[in-house]
Amino acid sequence: MKQRRRTRHGEQAAARRRIARWSLAVCAAIALSYAVWVALDMMRSSAVVQAASAVSVASDADPKAVATAATSDHPPIGIHFSLAQPGYVTLVIETTDGRRVRNLISETPFPAGDNTAWWDGLDDLGRDPDAAAHGQYRIPGRLVAPGTYRVRGLVRPALKALYEFNPYDPGRPPWKTAQRDSEWLANHAAPSAVLFVPGGTVGSAHTGSDGAMLVGSYVTEGGSGLAWLDMRGKKRWGQTWMGGVWTGATQLARDTGAHATPGVYAYAATSWRGDQPGDHYSELRLNALMTAGAQLKAPADARLGTGEDTPVITPAYRIDEPPDTVKPSADDPYPERYAAVSGLAAHDGLVVVSLRALNQLLFVDVGRHRVVQRVPLANPRGLAFDAQGHLLALSGTRVVRLDTNLDGSGQLHVSSPQTVVATALEDPQALCIDSGGAIYVSDWGKSHQVKVFDAAGKPLRAIGHAGVPAAGLYDPQHMNHPAGISLDGSGHLWVAENDKTPKRVSVWDAASGRLLNAFYGPPRYGGGGTLDARDRTRFYYADEAGGIEFKLDWTHGAGVPSAITYRADGDDLGLSGSDTGGMPDYPLYRGSERYLTNAHSGQVTGRPSAIVWHLGTDGVAHPVAAAGSTFDSAGKPLPAFNTDAMRARMPTGSDPQHRALLFLWRDANGDGRMTPDEVTFWQPQGEARGNAAMLGNVTVLDDLSFAIAYAGSSAVVVPATSLGVRGVPVYDTAHVKTLATNVQAPVSTGGGQVLVARDGWTLFTTPPAPFAPQGVRGMNAGGAAWSYPSLWPGLHASHAAPVPARPGELIGTTRVLGNPFDAPAPSDAGQLWAINGNEGSVYLFTTDGLFVATLFKDTRLDTAPPPTEATRGLDLATTSLGPECFHPTIVRADDGNVYMQAGSTAPLLRIVGLEGVRRLPDQQITLSAQQLVDAQREARESAARVASASVGNTVLDVTIHTEASAQNWPDSATQWANIDTRTVQVGDWGHQDSETKAALAIFGDRLHIAVTTDTPALLDNSGEALQNLFATGGGIDLMLGANADADPNRSNAVQGDERLVISRVHDMTKAMLYRPVADPDGLAPVTYGSPLRTIHFDRVDEVSGKVDVSIVRQQNASGQQDVLYKVSVPLSVLGLNAAAGRTLSGDIGVLRGNGFQTLQRAYWSNKAGGLVSDLPGEAELTPNLWGKFRFVDAASQ
Repeated sequence: MKQRRRTRHGEQAAARRRIARWSLAVCAAIALSYAVWVALDMMRSSAVVQAASAVSVASDADPKAVATAATSDHPPIGIHFSLAQPGYVTLVIETTDGRRVRNLISETPFPAGDNTAWWDGLDDLGRDPDAAAHGQYRIPGRLVAPGTYRVRGLVRPALKALYEFNPYDPGRPPWKTAQRDSEWLANHAAPSAVLFVPGGTVGSAHTGSDGAMLVGSYVTEGGSGLAWLDMRGKKRWGQTWMGGVWTGATQLARDTGAHATPGVYAYAATSWRGDQPGDHYSELRLNALMTAGAQLKAPADARLGTGEDTPVITPAYRIDEPPDTVKPSADDPYPERYAAVSGLAAHDGLVVVSLRALNQLLFVDVGRHRVVQRVPLANPRGLAFDAQGHLLALSGTRVVRLDTNLDGSGQLHVSSPQTVVATALEDPQALCIDSGGAIYVSDWGKSHQVKVFDAAGKPLRAIGHAGVPAAGLYDPQHMNHPAGISLDGSGHLWVAENDKTPKRVSVWDAASGRLLNAFYGPPRYGGGGTLDARDRTRFYYADEAGGIEFKLDWTHGAGVPSAITYRADGDDLGLSGSDTGGMPDYPLYRGSERYLTNAHSGQVTGRPSAIVWHLGTDGVAHPVAAAGSTFDSAGKPLPAFNTDAMRARMPTGSDPQHRALLFLWRDANGDGRMTPDEVTFWQPQGEARGNAAMLGNVTVLDDLSFAIAYAGSSAVVVPATSLGVRGVPVYDTAHVKTLATNVQAPVSTGGGQVLVARDGWTLFTTPPAPFAPQGVRGMNAGGAAWSYPSLWPGLHASHAAPVPARPGELIGTTRVLGNPFDAPAPSDAGQLWAINGNEGSVYLFTTDGLFVATLFKDTRLDTAPPPTEATRGLDLATTSLGPECFHPTIVRADDGNVYMQAGSTAPLLRIVGLEGVRRLPDQQITLSAQQLVDAQREARESAARVASASVGNTVLDVTIHTEASAQNWPDSATQWANIDTRTVQVGDWGHQDSETKAALAIFGDRLHIAVTTDTPALLDNSGEALQNLFATGGGIDLMLGANADADPNRSNAVQGDERLVISRVHDMTKAMLYRPVADPDGLAPVTYGSPLRTIHFDRVDEVSGKVDVSIVRQQNASGQQDVLYKVSVPLSVLGLNAAAGRTLSGDIGVLRGNGFQTLQRAYWSNKAGGLVSDLPGEAELTPNLWGKFRFVDAASQ
């Protein structure tokens, strides 16, 4: 019995999802109305969505694909194929000489047996950028010409992404969950401070019975800026920020005096310079950490704590730094090193803060919440009170003692400083004192040790091996930039090493100086690192501060640093600039020689220039070659090319300050420095495209050749022909090979890279002209070529993208994950390559353009809670990598398996199932002109049937009822607004449309909202930041322009424009009313900021007590379970005058989330409202994209 499978989608729903034009390549053009165009593309959409429909065929049927007459329930041309096992199928249609005309289906599930996919005769080479900008998937296809076409494809099993371990993150689990013990420390900063708190001082959730170790870091966008660890180093609690957005804690202190402020167990401090350009002052963020019995009301934003900390001074103390305060350029990766606050101590209710930039000690009376005195002290740094209440302070290279006395009237008396330690320190940072009075000082300079002195200042010993931080084999007994230090109750010294190569908290025996333990990580924002394909016990990681080689223990699932391959503070190559230089983390081999490159370490695309380092037995990455643009990504010349000697080598007539050149450098003399005689320059080929700063985007091929995506109007390869002495590659600049002409700049923040594969294939993440740049493309030296649509190519482009509605749909394509690699045996797929997506997915292709798989879910569809345990073998394929996972990589390793580093915490994942990828037999199909004419006719007839339903309605009637009760509403007469229609899986193979829709009505003096959807937890929201309710989970989202006199075409909000978000937080209704322009009534405006911009709302009010919500489960017409949400709010809250006959601007939508973050925004009218990773964009009102609410008398309906 032959298996038969049909997946049919309603014509109206398909038409709403996609609108496009069908241009005729055969016969004269036919003038069609807009509605007919809509319906034609509805049918085109069916070619993808209905392609999984199978038809019964005779068991002895010719296996060749044949042209099939059009029928009413599928597109007209059938492609037949047979599967031995169920699988996910990709089919493409090409001309007989290998030019792609249509990607018919991608990773579409089919059962075993005979199957048919249907084609409408259209290509997919056109693009509609305007539709994409409005969040609509539209490809204006053209009818192909009559003739013979080739059908190729592949089938694969389901893939798994099995968790192995995190080489550089000890979090349990390393990723974020709803629990506060998840993740590890700050991702943007290295640890700065540590503080031991005895057992019984803090709540049991924060620590064990033997105490807690607090670890503070400066700035974070993930992980904890302040973390509570137990004495074994297991994280028990975490808080993202302390004292304000972005910052954690760079200084920590505990008051052990007899008259300490009750209820306070510790103090945390840092500084933060103003967010606005030109600000020359910082604010002191000084907070008290409260014991369990003294906790206060939790703040609205849970990232700022749960009520256990409170500001000591309100408003924050302003630190007026001198306007000429310079941030040392060598410390750019470490902003905490030039933060204004450099020390903290507390005793008997008196807190002391070192203000290094002002050469002052600031004294704060905690009980009175005020600054009591500022005392001059040269170059103040770390602080500590001894058991007798004397203040010890680091002043330059000295340790000094001061006596303090805060009398009952609040008057402070401070003695002159007396020197305790005058020598033996070079660049001290912090200090602590043990129970016997011994002084421990973390020192930099040439030692980078913790030095121990007796109470009188006599040197006793030093902890750790001495030496400046340097590249080379890693010595765990050596500290890099030891900063905050603290002694625990067992005589162990904990050290926060304020260095990113590696980030480390180390634990030492204070008496003997023996290293006891070390905790490394986490990786930078966006993850990072690459497994060595030839030796999977090696893992390479790099960030803006340097590179690390890890030794991996696959038996126990762990990694430890084995070498520091590179340090940015020792880089004098002159190739560092904006998005340029540094970060060697991708291993390559030529022969037995091992190399690293930074070509794959960019965030969303390639780098203007790329560097190759030779990795020696000393563990150091020695630069040996580089190529690309003489400018960085900001259009500024790189320092290496700013000398007269370099300019003399440049082509005659060049303008090196204003027009970039291409360069190639090889280290002929082996000294690791660029000398003019080692550099070749040349002018870009052909006409330069766009901004000259786009010149470059370089990848390094497996043989060390440089592939340059932008060499003017061409893409080229500079071949590496051999290896010279000391492993320096030899390049043939006289035979630069052109890969393509007419290259195009990316249309967004992503793409613009080129890869070279076997069998003559060249791959472009932004296709050269004449093909549309919204896609990816491959070209073969033999003339074959393919392209694949990517309608939202890039990080920012993905903000306008809807959730993927079809298998194989690309969203937010950015950068490649590395060079092509062989599919694991016994697959016959050949070489594979991968490209990252900004919404949490990775896309895998063969080099000849067959779509293989979408790895991981789109983040907006990943509404299940993340796994709470990081168990080896855990399948993460059904989870999402999350937005802005910038740095994934993929390799096939020496054991034959394919591994990915992917995710914000850089876990290693083993991809299982690629060995089962199998190519389907090639087929031919011949189309006659008559068949294509028949296809035209069928399309026109189908268009006539559904045209009226295809055109969306942007006017929604809001009925006005005189009665107050809405008990029987909505009813059969209710007009619904479609918010979206999504495809959901039913069983193993079936799919079904699920519609989310909304209606509005007025009963008495209240506005009622009804929403039906298939999501039972639609309103679940953490509410951790009520002013950000639209960003912390699910909800119903009403947009309303209450001012009838406002310009209906306005693009910016005016008075009367408002937004009401309704959610459920811990089973309680929460509702927030947002008004960008309103009478503030004495309240300060609410700001929503990101690194790019800040917007202001005059009023953001909680109106939870005035909003009613009811939730009812019901069965829809298809027999599936739906949920009806009903909301009502007084008209007076909205300032709404709802007279019959009035029309106002408005929109209605839903927020979808996983309970603690919003993952998708979907609206009835505004289809470009999908942004969920930029707070101002999520908050902003855009009335020009709203529809119209027409208020009508219910009695007249």
